[in-house]
Amino acid sequence: MLTIRIIKNIMILFTVYAFSSSIILAQGTVKDDKQLSEIVSTLKQKVLLSNEQESKVFEILSELKNNLSSKPENKETFVKDAQKKVESLLDTKQKMKYDILKNDLWKKITG
Repeated sequence: MLTIRIIKNIMILFTVYAFSSSIILAQGTVKDDKQLSEIVSTLKQKVLLSNEQESKVFEILSELKNNLSSKPENKETFVKDAQKKVESLLDTKQKMKYDILKNDLWKKITG
């Protein structure tokens, strides 16, 4: 009887630990949609994105956010893929401006 109670309590503790760990990991990566919008807006102003480019960048960053929350262990791969996608949207002049702020931008995005 005591053994069953101990096992039950351990299982409850493990479940709470696993749930709280996943929440903490998700919060530690890309922030919420409002912050994503602010980052995309800043990028639009600094790099002069078109409206179409802006919406595509937002989609790329949202996809990155979802990927990081589902598989945080693959963070580096997901971030590199997102960077390539964003860079492929830019023309030569935009790319030059983007290269200047690229490091700070991705630090904000990935936390």
